[in-house]
Amino acid sequence: MTGNILLPALRARQRVLIRSRRIGLAMTGGKPITAIMASLSMSAALAFPEGAPWGAADPDADEHCGSCHFGYDATLDAINITIKGLPETAAPGQTYELQVSFADSEAAIAGFQSLATSGEFYAENGNIEYFGAAIRSTKPSPADAGFDWTLSWTAPEAPGAAVIIYVAVVAGNDDLSPFGDRAFFRAFEIDL
Repeated sequence: MTGNILLPALRARQRVLIRSRRIGLAMTGGKPITAIMASLSMSAALAFPEGAPWGAADPDADEHCGSCHFGYDATLDAINITIKGLPETAAPGQTYELQVSFADSEAAIAGFQSLATSGEFYAENGNIEYFGAAIRSTKPSPADAGFDWTLSWTAPEAPGAAVIIYVAVVAGNDDLSPFGDRAFFRAFEIDL
């Protein structure tokens, strides 16, 4: 709920930041006003201190990763997001250990979120939290550690329609702002 209240405020701050940057550059002969930029960037970066809104891994959602991390168009069907251990066909009630990986030579840090249309996620890593069919990193991974997250997914008990697992990764430049970050999305379909 907090994210829904804060989103208009974040967008207003972003507009102010962009205007401030333009005015500041004009007033200083093209040199940025760092103090103003830093304070406004920090407030924008802290708009969701508990993490991205649940469901932000779906690029068709109202609030998705690319809504707040911008400067670049979001990449859909990103082949640099992979999931090891994901079966083509899942057995009902079976638990699968998965490794979500992201390859990007430009990212200084990265975090992920995933959302399944059914089933449940679980993770033992202290930097990952989960809530039923949604899971996300709570702390960005630095590039030197690699962008890999280990988690478990349990298929639904009853066979039925195919399951879609949405994965979003934000590749950040580690400047504590949403500017210059890139959002990547990929969906994986599993028969059940």
